[in-house]
Parts: sequence; C-alpha cells; structure tokens
Amino acid sequence: MTRFSLLLATLIGILGGLNAQVIVITFEGTVNATPTPLDSIRVMNLPQGGDTTIYFPDNVLVLGSTEVSEAGSAGFAMQSLPNPFSGSTEVVLEAMGGVTQLALFDVAGRELVAQTANLAAGAHRFLVNCERPGVHLLTMVQGGVRSSLRLVATEGAGVTGLSLVGRSVQGAPKSDRSLFTWTPGDELRYIGYATSAGVLHSAAIDEVPVATATRTFIMAAGAVCPDSPSVTDSDGNVYAVVQIGSQCWMASNLRTTTYANGDLVPNVTDAAQWVGLTTGAWVHYNNDSQYENPYGKLYNWYAVADPRNVCPTGWHVPSDAEWTVLSVYLGGESVAGGKMKSTGTQYWGSPNEGATNESGFSGLPGGNRNWNAGGFGGLVLSGNWRSDTEAGFGEAWTYGLSIDDGILFRGDPSKNYGFSVRCLRD
Repeated sequence: MTRFSLLLATLIGILGGLNAQVIVITFEGTVNATPTPLDSIRVMNLPQGGDTTIYFPDNVLVLGSTEVSEAGSAGFAMQSLPNPFSGSTEVVLEAMGGVTQLALFDVAGRELVAQTANLAAGAHRFLVNCERPGVHLLTMVQGGVRSSLRLVATEGAGVTGLSLVGRSVQGAPKSDRSLFTWTPGDELRYIGYATSAGVLHSAAIDEVPVATATRTFIMAAGAVCPDSPSVTDSDGNVYAVVQIGSQCWMASNLRTTTYANGDLVPNVTDAAQWVGLTTGAWVHYNNDSQYENPYGKLYNWYAVADPRNVCPTGWHVPSDAEWTVLSVYLGGESVAGGKMKSTGTQYWGSPNEGATNESGFSGLPGGNRNWNAGGFGGLVLSGNWRSDTEAGFGEAWTYGLSIDDGILFRGDPSKNYGFSVRCLRD
C-alpha cells in the first residue's frame, strides 16, 4: 500500500469514528395524550455539570464527541440567560440604533408591559420580571423588523416589569451552550416545557445517549424539580416531583408500607383497633386496594410523626409552617386550593369548583378514615393531607381541598384520622 493510500485509509477511519459519535435527539411532547409543541428543552449534563436550552421552534439536539449544538438554529437578536428562569431574567438585545419598541405578552396574547427607547447601536441589557409562572413572549421592533423570544418563568416574581439596565460593554453574553460539553457515556437530563390551556406543563427524561432517537415528554401540570424530578420510596414506588416556589413536593400521594429504615408501618384494617391506636398505621380507603391508584394510602398522625420517617430518605412530612409557605406562595388560603386541585371530574366529583392545578400539586380527593368509629368517607369529595405538627392534645394540623371551592383549608382534627400524605424535599 502506498503512503498516500495508507493516509487516506487512516483519514477515512478517523472520520468514520467521529461520525459514529454524532447522536441526534429529536424531542416531542404530549399533554393528556395530545401532541403539544415544546416551548423549550433544558439539557443538563449530570456528571459534568452545566446545561443548555433549546428554544421553540427548534426541537433537535445534536451531540458530538465534545460539544452540544442545536440543529437548525438561526440564532436570536435577543438572548436571555437564564431561560427558563425563576421570576426574573436578563435579556440582551442587539440594537441597530434608533427607536426600539419592546413588549411583553402572556401566553394568551395579552400585552403585559411595553417600553419604547431610543437606543444607540450595540448590545443593551433589559431586566424582565414576570408576575406569574408560565410562558411569555418578548417582542422587539426596530427599523420595521420584528424579533421575538419565548421566556419560560418557572416561578412568578409577583410583579411584571421591563426595564433598561444599561449597555453591555462586551456585547451579547456568551451562550451557555458554548460552555456545555458532552462525552460519550455521560448521563443527560432533558426537561421539556410546554403550555396547555394557559398552564405550564413539564416532564423530565434521564438517559445516557447511545444512538440517534426521538424522545417524547409525557407532560404534567407544573414545573418539575430540576435537581430531583422524581423520588423513590422504600417500597420502590416512584413519584414525580414538582417545584412550587422554593419547595419541591411529591406530585402524588404517598403509597409506602415501610419507614425509611425499612421497618414496616402496620396495615390496620379493624375499625375498633384503628381508633385506639397511639402508634403509626396505614390503610386503604374502605380497606380496598383498588383505591391506591391514584389516591394512595391513608395514614394516622403517629405514622407521620414517627422518627423513623415515613417519607424517603432526604424527604419529610411537611410541618404546619411549611404548608403555610406553600399557601402564601400560591396567593393565600382563599385561592391556593384551586391552584392545587387536579382538574376535571375523572377523580373529583362535580363541580370541582375553581380547579386549575396551575401549581402542579395535582391534589386528589382521597377521602379519610374517621377517628372515632373507624369508618370511611369523603372519597371524590375532599382531599386531606397531614402535617407533622401537633395542634393540641390529641390533634394535629391538617390541610385540605374540597369539591365545592378553591380554598385550601387548615384544620386540627384528631391524630387518629386516616389522611393522605405528601412528602417535601429536605
């Protein structure tokens, strides 16, 4: 073989090896089994750290041996870092010079705030505050040319604002994409965001990419907790996790039969035995396991207060104060309940008044077991959740939702009631 032929064969082998390491991931999303356009996809490198975001209308990720890029991205006249963001973000725009019009719209197309500025040519920084979580559209018109940028707020800032911060002396910020590297074997986390009926939906997928593929997000209301999109209990039950404000909550009711250390929580079916308990216990509604999916199990207060921890390691039953944090973030008890209730009447009875589930808490009417007779009631009518905080002798603070309104009500019933449990990340 001549030296040229050997060199050519070597080059072809190298190129073939590089091409073999190029992986293309295409993303899709569904809400209630209906295909839904994705507003953005966040890609996180779990072992190496760093992340990058793909924005609508792009939905393709190209993985090379050392970098990540977006297929077909034409670039933006505006950039926002971070995006998605919590309440506020900074947007850098490249002005051509002259009058520039900016406007921020919500997902329904309503103009929330607008500003007109006479900008010198170059990069300028604007601070954007979104009052509520969800998808927003920021538009810029200069010289008769319109540009737009989708912004995804995972939390609300409590106020809407659009204000000029100043010139960007270094021009547009370096994209986080250029700081994100990928090496074959790295585990990635994809988080997809979409808006349906004005409510933010999301889902997460973890994988070690090995080949070109399509990944579909099965999306639920709310924003998944990026650092822990799911949690597994001692029995192996897996729960989705939703971020509400600064808190990460399980998005469904607890179903475990064991404490975190592996000790069993007794299943007490006898009514007379139940009402006399001073130790932890659980039961299915009406002593019928068919109700576990989706309502979960019912627990007395002694189970949630047990130091062995009925929640997974790193999680706990929320205190009364932590329930209050949730309520305040959602606007107070008079409106928080509607934002926490799952929508429709598949599980709730009619009318399920005020339910929007915009928080993603997905509260269900799991009913209760009575404290003084051991009977059952309230299924499809109300959901009640334990705190670990005592309210008085024989009583503990509990939070609940009702079929009839959007209120999150706080009460202090007997410790011997059987109620649902949600766990909160430490």
